[in-house]
Amino acid sequence: MKRVTYVVTPQDGYFDPTETRCRDRGVTLEAIHDIDVLADGTFTVFLEVAGAPSQVRESFDPALPRLHDRELIVTSDVTMVQLRYQPTAFNREILEPHRSYGVIVEYPMRFVDPDRSSLRVTVAGPMADVQQLVYETHDLAALTVENVTSYDPLSTLQCHDLTAHQQEVLHTAYECGYYEVPREATYSDIASELGCSASAVGQTLRRIESVLVSATISSTPPSREREV
Repeated sequence: MKRVTYVVTPQDGYFDPTETRCRDRGVTLEAIHDIDVLADGTFTVFLEVAGAPSQVRESFDPALPRLHDRELIVTSDVTMVQLRYQPTAFNREILEPHRSYGVIVEYPMRFVDPDRSSLRVTVAGPMADVQQLVYETHDLAALTVENVTSYDPLSTLQCHDLTAHQQEVLHTAYECGYYEVPREATYSDIASELGCSASAVGQTLRRIESVLVSATISSTPPSREREV
């Protein structure tokens, strides 16, 4: 089993024409937190965006021809948009390999260059399936592989107890070398990758470690020698 991270950039500078509408209105696409195909052929997508709520609403105007539903969720920390829309032919083509092979897509998928819609994607699965997905995606858009590692699904089961944000921090810490011996990264190094403060990284990692240790201890009974 392999885990591959790559950056994919559509040749036209967008996966969907609506993305240029967002840019024109000062809205930045930050990440895709989920995407799915419904029985009627429409797509649902859960987007993280940056911009004034009024600009976001204007970017995803319910009157747009292919847009069926739109819900805007604004909190003090993040702005999310849930959409259901009729996909373009390219939308279908770029998503089809993810549905054709036995791979797991790790969310969120983050936009690393919003002006060109360059998207960082991580998938995991059997090596042959992962390779075929990468080959087929490369035929549709520019693709650069960033990282290839072994993947053990049993070793990651406890990560389901973590939030999406905590998983992102944990993966970044691991990739930076924070858990190497000797340690190759500091909180500040990780914070630079995530665009947050070192103290926030420290607090999040301590919560993560508490969750994982608790899950490990509760699922593994202590070994005791039998009395004779």
